[in-house]
Amino acid sequence: MAADLKRAMDRLKHRDVRTRRRAVRTLFETDDPQCLEGFQRLLDDKDTWFVTKALDAYRIWAPRIGVEAIHDLVNHSSVDVRRCGANLLEAFASSSCELALKMVGDEDTVVRKKAAECLVQHGDEKQVTPLLTHSSESIRALALSHSTLDIKHITEALSDASATVRTTAFRTILKRDESVDSALLTPFFAIDSEVVNLFIWCSKHQPKELSSLASRLNGTHIQTITKFLRTNVETSQDPIIQTLLDANMHHIVARWLWNQGDSEDTLRWSIINNDDVDLIERSKLLERLIGRAAEAEILGCVEELMGRNPHPLLMGACENLSTAAKEVSP
Repeated sequence: MAADLKRAMDRLKHRDVRTRRRAVRTLFETDDPQCLEGFQRLLDDKDTWFVTKALDAYRIWAPRIGVEAIHDLVNHSSVDVRRCGANLLEAFASSSCELALKMVGDEDTVVRKKAAECLVQHGDEKQVTPLLTHSSESIRALALSHSTLDIKHITEALSDASATVRTTAFRTILKRDESVDSALLTPFFAIDSEVVNLFIWCSKHQPKELSSLASRLNGTHIQTITKFLRTNVETSQDPIIQTLLDANMHHIVARWLWNQGDSEDTLRWSIINNDDVDLIERSKLLERLIGRAAEAEILGCVEELMGRNPHPLLMGACENLSTAAKEVSP
């Protein structure tokens, strides 16, 4: 078998192209990683068919041999060959990081990106840190996604010459929920697409900033924040609800209350009875009680509110509740 394999590999050097092609097919049928040695010389062949087959051979057998098998690819003069090597880095995980570090200096953008992706995915912080000073802004931005990168490096990237890198650093801080000086994030308040995430971050780390941020919220932002609260907050005892109340953002809390049960009635009625809260939000809270109109506690609160002769909008909602209660009474 070994002799047959050697004969087929020797035929890769034959002058007759048909003989060489038959040898290629024979070696692929053999499916022995040792065959890869014979394909190395085909990487420089003038016939693109042989180059393509050589690259196929590396894709099939190199992962079964080890990272050393792709050294011939990453150091090759052909960009297509080097790209093949870069694409194979992922197959070797952390064992390919040293090689990837060399490849991030390649002149080809695809090779550089694949090498950087490998380092971010499988490298340690020491191996990823050099990417933060890379000449390519896309690679500097990519490096910021490394899971264990020290926050110091991320905050330093907030002042990078590239707007792409600065914005990526900003978003990374929000995504990782890092606690940093809010002054570092102030320049990014104008990024409309990040207002909601910034709002949530501020509620946890810099609640005093919420009031100033509130002026930037539009209807879509409020809807997104409300959706976040409904998905992630179960009780008004959650710190984010208390923070919103302290920042006088009762209108957002009111929308969260739409889907809350009787356990939140104390908070619900405190907002309904708060003259500083938007009338429409208070009215909507009343309207949402239509299904509970006949409950004694609800009726009592409604009658008390009506007794204070509230705004017509609130009065109308109270009257609707009273009517609904009478309709379901025996």
